[in-house]
Amino acid sequence: MRMTAGGVCVFVCVLLASRPVSAQNPVLTAAQPGVQGFSIVLVLGDLHDGPTSDNIPPAARAALGDLRDFLPYRSYRVLDTAWILGSTTQLFRAKSRLRGADDQTYEVSLTSSPTGPPAPPSLQIKFVMQDGSSDTFGTSDAAQREAQMKTELLRLSASRAALEKSVQSAENSGERSQRQAAIRDITIAIDTLQNQLQSATAGQTLIDTSFNMRLGETVVVGTSRVRGDKALIALLTAVRK
Repeated sequence: MRMTAGGVCVFVCVLLASRPVSAQNPVLTAAQPGVQGFSIVLVLGDLHDGPTSDNIPPAARAALGDLRDFLPYRSYRVLDTAWILGSTTQLFRAKSRLRGADDQTYEVSLTSSPTGPPAPPSLQIKFVMQDGSSDTFGTSDAAQREAQMKTELLRLSASRAALEKSVQSAENSGERSQRQAAIRDITIAIDTLQNQLQSATAGQTLIDTSFNMRLGETVVVGTSRVRGDKALIALLTAVRK
């Protein structure tokens, strides 16, 4: 069994703190000859106990089971699935969209080309998943805005930490109240800026990886952390005829 080398962005790639991760050595299941397309399953993993979806396809469920010792998630919920018609005899490219939690959308680009001997067939896969809430990905202006907001967040966080440290040393209750009010104002500014940063980073690449797979195999492509306790997990199956 091959495992991903990436960390919990973890995605194994673990889909990570909101950083994209790449799967270098995906987990695979047994292969069978013949293919008519690809099935993509987008799953939400949760660090907390909870019901696991009954509608996770058997191959995807088995692949997640193989990763139990590597992924920290205790429950899984299917967010969306997609079917892409494919070919095992020639290069082809396709795009699809998946829906996540809270009406978030993701754009998947899949490239497949045959490799190795024809029996059993083997495929070289390029898999990219991006935040689909923006039509423009990774522009220089967006990157500059993101850097500026992150710098401002660091400045505000440092100011708040200094004020919190100085509260107890205030000479009187009036001065202490002023510093506590300033802390509240800075906290509101930090929360506002974090929301703006989340919007500004829409369209970022969450998964970008290449790997080989055989027909009938299910690959845990990667994961991308979307919240502190949750992560997206993408699984790809080369469906046999």
